[in-house]
Amino acid sequence: MKTEIEFRAFYRKTLKPLLLDLNKLRRQTRAKNTLITFVYILILAALYGIGFVVNRLIYGVWFTNNSANVPIVIVVILTILSLLLFFGTIHANKRKFVSRYKNDIIGSIVRFIDEGLLYEAEKHVAQRDFTASGLFHPKPDRYSGDDCVSGKIDKTAITFSEIHAQYKMVSYDDDDVKSEKWIPLFDGMFFKADFNKHFKGTYFVLPDRAEKLFGRTGKLFHSAKNRFGELIRLEDPEFEKLFMVYGSDQVEARYILSSSLMKRILDFRQRTGKNIKISFVKSSLFIAIPYKKALFEPRYYTSIISEDKTTEYFLDLEMAIGIVTELNLNTRIWSKQ
Repeated sequence: MKTEIEFRAFYRKTLKPLLLDLNKLRRQTRAKNTLITFVYILILAALYGIGFVVNRLIYGVWFTNNSANVPIVIVVILTILSLLLFFGTIHANKRKFVSRYKNDIIGSIVRFIDEGLLYEAEKHVAQRDFTASGLFHPKPDRYSGDDCVSGKIDKTAITFSEIHAQYKMVSYDDDDVKSEKWIPLFDGMFFKADFNKHFKGTYFVLPDRAEKLFGRTGKLFHSAKNRFGELIRLEDPEFEKLFMVYGSDQVEARYILSSSLMKRILDFRQRTGKNIKISFVKSSLFIAIPYKKALFEPRYYTSIISEDKTTEYFLDLEMAIGIVTELNLNTRIWSKQ
């Protein structure tokens, strides 16, 4: 894997010239959107002025509750339509800048880390893979994401992206009035890789901080058991301080979670400081890494020329791509190729 020192040298030689050009595009885009906003406000003011004048000529007053006020109604309709056009144009201009930034900068960082990886800014990990991981319940009713990286690290196929998932909670009050609320399910980086061992069952490594709740009430504990399988006891006190493991089979779980893999998971958890969730399903490894920030979105209102900020992007990508190395996924066991 590439080091931070190597990346900073790459930044100064390759990325900074690209960022200088992109920063000009950012300023031009902001100036264009500011001009569009100013012109729109003038047109809207003129439109309302004309509407009220025509309304007075027809009805003799600026506005009346006793008549149709047709000119005012027309102005309101035109305002709604023009607002849609205005925000659409502003958003499209900004997206052109963001898209070029991601393709030029984030794409270059991914290729710098490994030439064999493909970066697709508008794509994300498929919802079927998110659901297949079994890590989140219920299934998401809203699912979106971007910044997808896919390919092979040596022998290991990987894919990961930023994911935002929500589910809809429907409730009724005493008068049987329906209300809906959208509940966050997951926001962060979702990672899938081909695991290096064959196994039949399903296994879940969950943060102990969240899962201690299942030990407090019998109802919740049984809910966890029904969802994830039986509680797996491992002979690693340090690992069990941070994680609880559920799965199909005690023996197979120990085959998958070897002492070396548990140490690597611990090292990864402690290095990143993230409350990661892991599952092993159908010879695949899934890791959910929560983030509160948007991962690879460029700044729009201030300069994007920053070695430290760009290095943060590199470190986030290197962390995800480095999972293969950190968890030793390229070491194939028996017939796993």
